[in-house]
Amino acid sequence: MPVIRRHPEELRSLQQIYQDHIDDAAYAEQLGFTHVWFGEHHFSWDQAAPSPFPVLAAIAGRTSRIRIGTYLTVLPFQHPLLVAEEAATLDILSGGRFELTVGAGSFNEEFRSFNVDAAERQGRLYEGLDVILKCFTEDEFSHQGKYFTFPDVRMTTKPLQEKLPVWVAASGPVGVKRVARRGLNVAGASAFSPQMVELFDSELRAHGHNPADHGSGTLTMVHIAEDEDQAWAEAGRGVHHWLSWLAGHEFVGMGVTSGKPDVPEPAKLRDWAANPLIPYHVGTPDQVAESLLKSVRSARHTNLALSFRQVFMDTAAVHHSMDLFAEHVMPELRAWQHPTTTAASDK
Repeated sequence: MPVIRRHPEELRSLQQIYQDHIDDAAYAEQLGFTHVWFGEHHFSWDQAAPSPFPVLAAIAGRTSRIRIGTYLTVLPFQHPLLVAEEAATLDILSGGRFELTVGAGSFNEEFRSFNVDAAERQGRLYEGLDVILKCFTEDEFSHQGKYFTFPDVRMTTKPLQEKLPVWVAASGPVGVKRVARRGLNVAGASAFSPQMVELFDSELRAHGHNPADHGSGTLTMVHIAEDEDQAWAEAGRGVHHWLSWLAGHEFVGMGVTSGKPDVPEPAKLRDWAANPLIPYHVGTPDQVAESLLKSVRSARHTNLALSFRQVFMDTAAVHHSMDLFAEHVMPELRAWQHPTTTAASDK
């Protein structure tokens, strides 16, 4: 699931759009999807949702089986003790279904607005993460670090799960090694390279962890219809918005600079040869299955975070796309197992 957004030209209210996404999550559970994740962005002109926690609480009340989680919580903007308490509370409310994904953040304008030095993003991420892990595993502790000092913390609210799954967004070798050393799961864009996944597995083994017990997640946009022209007619404008929104930002720490978006108009996206940060899969069930299988075959990806709803998209079209995915694509993905994986995961 994506960040919730509302384009200024959208006729539906922001309240209705939030409700649409919550309805999508409940529908996903009926279709057999195993996870629903929501992310955050701040001060965005398209009203991107700033906090996934209340949205996930609403979803927890509408569902009973599907796992819920953040994808992702930008930890440098957050107080780690509060994040730990919110995560534990959501895990209790959902009956032990919550998973926490954290990341360092990417957009310079968000760091400026929060008055956080972007150069500190990685340090704040991993120090905050270590505090959160202490909160989950220790009843009382003190912490003295570069960014946080907490004397005599007493964590009286713990997750329901004995080991709440934690994911960390990382794309480079330093971050991947840090995640593996902690025995956590790694998340990244769909362009997350096979080399990085291989490094992740190698580092897991080096620190006494079995790669089969740890996830590697990727993010991509998906829309399916019986006819390719119909699929693009329904999704093209929404895909264009997300790619243009992404291309228009000033990134930090990722080798991407700001500038005018170089994204084709919706009618030309089908033949666009560029490799965007967030790939998209639009077409018939066979076309989408083939393109997604290429992605999972390239590396040991255990989780696909699929964004079905974009701006302007009609609920009937979104749910029909989910229907087609569940009927035709999901079985193929679940049947395929990476040769290096000894225990398959259908998360």
